[in-house]
Amino acid sequence: MANKVLLFGLINSAQKYLTGEMFNYKVNATGSSMTKSQIWTIEFAKQDSPLVHIKSFFNRYIAADKDGRITCDQEVPTPNCDFLMMLHPDGRVSFQSERSKRYLGGNQDNITCFAQAISDSEKWVPHLVIHPSVNMFNPGRKRYLRLNEQNGKMSCDKNQPWGADCVMTLYFDIKEKKYAIRTATGSFIACNGKTEPEITNKTLYRLEIQNGMISLKDMHGKFLSVKDCNLKTIKTLYPSTDELFTIDPSPGQISVMSLANERYISCKPGPAVYSNVSDIKDAGNFQIMMDSTTKKVCFQNISKHYLAVGAKGFIEVSKQLDFHCWFQIIYNCEKAALKASDGRYVTVNAGGQLLVGPISSGRQEEFVLKLTNRSQLILQSEFGFVGILPGKQSLVCNRPMFEASKITSTADGFYQFKVASLDKYWELNKEDAITATGEEPVNFTIELITSDQMIIRGPNGKYVLAESDGSFRAAGEDAKSASLFRY
Repeated sequence: MANKVLLFGLINSAQKYLTGEMFNYKVNATGSSMTKSQIWTIEFAKQDSPLVHIKSFFNRYIAADKDGRITCDQEVPTPNCDFLMMLHPDGRVSFQSERSKRYLGGNQDNITCFAQAISDSEKWVPHLVIHPSVNMFNPGRKRYLRLNEQNGKMSCDKNQPWGADCVMTLYFDIKEKKYAIRTATGSFIACNGKTEPEITNKTLYRLEIQNGMISLKDMHGKFLSVKDCNLKTIKTLYPSTDELFTIDPSPGQISVMSLANERYISCKPGPAVYSNVSDIKDAGNFQIMMDSTTKKVCFQNISKHYLAVGAKGFIEVSKQLDFHCWFQIIYNCEKAALKASDGRYVTVNAGGQLLVGPISSGRQEEFVLKLTNRSQLILQSEFGFVGILPGKQSLVCNRPMFEASKITSTADGFYQFKVASLDKYWELNKEDAITATGEEPVNFTIELITSDQMIIRGPNGKYVLAESDGSFRAAGEDAKSASLFRY
């Protein structure tokens, strides 16, 4: 079993991605952008060891025989699948077969493990595969990075990645092969620990892989560090635990507002749950988790406890995830109702306390689920990211790089999206395709399925569909036909 795993695209000196083919499980370097065939899982076989296995998207391992011939059809790693990953000062990596001591490299269809020495052909740029909305965790301090909005600096002092201040956006500069890190306020992390409004040399970093974790090196060769809990670059020959990070997908978090009293649900100390606060704090944020079999969801709070139906029908906080914690979300445009496992709906009494009661829903059972830890929307379909066609204002869903849209929302649950680079709102054209041409906000609806997936409903009442040719239209008749988007 692998000790740690990271997913990467691997770019060679000819600026092509290493590609694993499903047909005969061949390997080449012909990919001009990163799609499923260009995604590789690097499995770190031992702790504090450079020994790795390289697995394709099709769950087959690269192997090198004694003659340097490469195959990628092994379902489990064999000794021929053992490689030593070597890191170069510019962030590129090389893979040496542990058996033959030869290096993996080549171009186009000629990928071999035959080179006795490392040239440019045996060096690969790792392109991290992850949705760009991430949390950054320092294993040494066991804390998450967050933006301190009061002083505009980054700190590493949060126990849980809770709230928008912990959400970072990774931007990969394909030309420079470097990364920038954007905060929730739209600024970028500079090497001095402060933030800047634009991407500059001060905000770009080379990613280096260290024992299944990553470090980030600035233009002066200094590493981003959380020494003294504040983030800035320092000069060091080798990254210590203060300079190492794990990067994890950032789960979406929501608030739940009762339309009956226009107050938010909050999990304050004590078992009872009330809808009685007017502003959203950590205690009022939840993550949605879905049971893949029943499609029901639970709501987890910052303490990793769950909303549950108690013995007398009141909603309470449970430390255990059991039958009473599962609910069905029933959307009605921008509104939602919560149905408990016994078929009764969650309602709000005159004092704001939550309980289950009626078997049908009305105004007292209506809620708005509001996305709270995303200031911008980055959508990923099964075909690629939602982005803009070069030179046009049409949105498509099969781009290799994302186009971020700023999110605004109304009190009653509608959302508007503005493409940041064009300063234009989403709207529908005559064919119901989504374009970035709007001068005024247009109301869309999102339905949160899990903490990383959503479906979208257009202003015409139709659901948004993503198609392999890139079409991005509000044309689906019902939620079952809607495309799922990672956010």
